[in-house]
Amino acid sequence: LTGDVNNVGLVEVPMGLSIRSIVEDVGGGIPKGRKFKAVQLGGPSGGCVPAEHLDAPVDYEAIMQLGAIVGSGGMIVIDDSKCIVDVARFFMDFCQDESCGKCVPCREGLDRMLDMLTDITEGRGSEEDLGLLEELGGVIKEASLCGLGGTAPNPVLSTIRYFREEYEAHVLHKQC
Repeated sequence: LTGDVNNVGLVEVPMGLSIRSIVEDVGGGIPKGRKFKAVQLGGPSGGCVPAEHLDAPVDYEAIMQLGAIVGSGGMIVIDDSKCIVDVARFFMDFCQDESCGKCVPCREGLDRMLDMLTDITEGRGSEEDLGLLEELGGVIKEASLCGLGGTAPNPVLSTIRYFREEYEAHVLHKQC
């Protein structure tokens, strides 16, 4: 449990406990009076789950339905001061760097997704990029040969799903 939470560290909780209980009770809530925005679950290729799903149980099926994975069990709490597009770009950069490069969908697809995210965060993105990111992410998940490629698009796909307005602010208004 790490990120924007008062009590960071290695914790063991039973499966089925809610995200809210883990963040608020175990983690001690969000510091400095900030509000909970999302939690990134499952390691770098996991997905981001927004505040509207704080009461979801942390179990394999429920988390997968929300667009994330339990994965390594990591939870990174994100407060309302963070740009979710920057968060997605950070995780895509990591996943793209970790790709072994053996299969084209992962090698070329993750590189292209990272390029589009960089363009969006730097004010050069377009509305078409959002659809392309979703389409390319789906292709990479289906066509990659290993677990990394099958999950690497999750941070982008889940943040577009839940925080589309932040992406649109970047591409339409050139602001975070």
